[in-house]
Formats: sequence, structure tokens, C-alpha cells
Amino acid sequence: MKATTIFKFIGILFVVIGAVVGIGMLAGGFGSTERPMIFMGVMFLVMFCGIGGLFAVIGFRMDREDKKVLEQGSSYLGKILDYRPDMRVTINGAPALALVIRYYRMGEICEAIVNTGEADRSKYPLGSTVAIRLYEGKAALEPGSVSDTHIEREEDLLNPDFNPNVNVSSVGIKCPNCGANITVPYGMSRICPYCDSKITVDKNGRLVTGL
Repeated sequence: MKATTIFKFIGILFVVIGAVVGIGMLAGGFGSTERPMIFMGVMFLVMFCGIGGLFAVIGFRMDREDKKVLEQGSSYLGKILDYRPDMRVTINGAPALALVIRYYRMGEICEAIVNTGEADRSKYPLGSTVAIRLYEGKAALEPGSVSDTHIEREEDLLNPDFNPNVNVSSVGIKCPNCGANITVPYGMSRICPYCDSKITVDKNGRLVTGL
């Protein structure tokens, strides 16, 4: 169950309990003119409805934000590189799961953190392909988009040594297997798009391997 659903369920449950019990106490207090019961009824209403309302508002607000991103955001295919804890939400005593997604935007590798609102990692295997939407600096996962679909140059997206926040220059290299000219970032590897050979260059731009 997603965190937004849990928040809304708890919130509505608290409001219902607070309203039923609180109104019952108020009715009993006014009927018997017992001031302590009237006071308890008011306190019950304020406490339970206040807490429940807060939970419900948080849940509906999170849902609304995700819906806005999904409706108006730009869509990108990316790869799940890593997991991060979402400290905003706790499920069964543990933080919810956030995904580190890498994707291509205008040929550049970019990174986004996408909150799932869940704690089950098995639903989001590392290396899987996902579709995300980006809008005004926020990211949301398109429902049901987790797959094993191949993405062009996905090996670069899944390279843990690459830092998308650091500008890395590239060098032109001739594939030793098929002779095709490709560009490889310094100190990284690329898979030749023509023969699937792995080509690695060192930090000085020299060819290391060509498998």
C-alpha cells in the first residue's frame, strides 16, 4: 500500500472516530447537563479530527502533486541506478523507498530522485527501465512502467563511476573491432552501437580495452 493511501486512510479513520465518539459525548453531556462529558466530547472532536485532518491533507496533497507532474510533465525513459531512503515517509518503522533514476535529456545524462511511497524493493529491481515525468523540478514515476526494456547506451546510465553533476569531456575513438568512430568520456566505457564491443579509455583518453 502506498504512503499516500495510508495517510488518507488513517486521516479519514481518525476523523470518523473523532466525529462519532465526540458527538456522542456531546449529546450525552447536553442530555444530562454533565459539563465534564461535554468538555471531553469537545476535546475528543478537536484532537481526533485535527490529527485525522492533518493526515488526510498530507495524503491528498501528495496525490495532487504527483497527479500534476504526471499530467503536465515531460516523459523520459531511464534506468534505476540505486535506492535512497525517503525520510518524509515511514512505513512499518522504516523510511519509504526513493529511486535514483538516470536518463538522457538532449543527449546528456541526468539524474532524478523519484519517491515511490512504498518500501518493497522487489517491485523496483536495480537496472530496470522505468518511465518518469518531470515538471517544475519534481519527478514522478509513471504507474506500471517498470520493465526490462533496452535503452540505447544504457550501460552509461548504469555506470556507477559516472557523476552527472561533473562535466566530463569525451574523446573520439575508433572501435578496434569494427572500425566505427564513436566518442567515449575520459575514464569511462562505451558499448559500440554497431558491433556491441566494449570500449574503455583511461583518464588520459588512451584506449584500454576493446572487447
